[in-house]
Amino acid sequence: MQRSAYGDAYQESAAVLGAKLSLAAGASWLAEAGDGVLGYVFAHGWVATPPPLHVALDAVPAGERVGFLHDLAVLPQGRGGGVAARLFERVVAWAQAEGLTRLTLVALADAQAYWRRKGFVPLAPADGAVLPAAYGKGAIFMAFDLAAVDSPLAACVSNADLA
Repeated sequence: MQRSAYGDAYQESAAVLGAKLSLAAGASWLAEAGDGVLGYVFAHGWVATPPPLHVALDAVPAGERVGFLHDLAVLPQGRGGGVAARLFERVVAWAQAEGLTRLTLVALADAQAYWRRKGFVPLAPADGAVLPAAYGKGAIFMAFDLAAVDSPLAACVSNADLA
């Protein structure tokens, strides 16, 4: 599914993906319809800097803990029906239950407008680091303030998602 959504440029090995998934076993979800998968999302705790791609992570570094939305992908047959919004709602609910105050992500160039509509704003990494080149040209680090959200649904559903 990751290859279908992103092509070959962003493929992480099964070992790397498994290590990242183990950082928050309760923060990954599949969207399904009938007998097919439409999309998935996974997040994990992290710090105020973007994690490296293609590197197995065995623990969350010391520092301010935030939620990092590692990946949200929806296959073409699932787009336009609110699948992404419902997956994002799960991440927001997870982060709130964990007591986190912020979500971060790295938006690839073609996804920035989507994440801005969801309330994410560009953010310079806390350590002043530049995003690793593996994220691709035009990618930006973004943050979402969970403290401003009354409920996950209010943060995730927009008129565009319901159309």
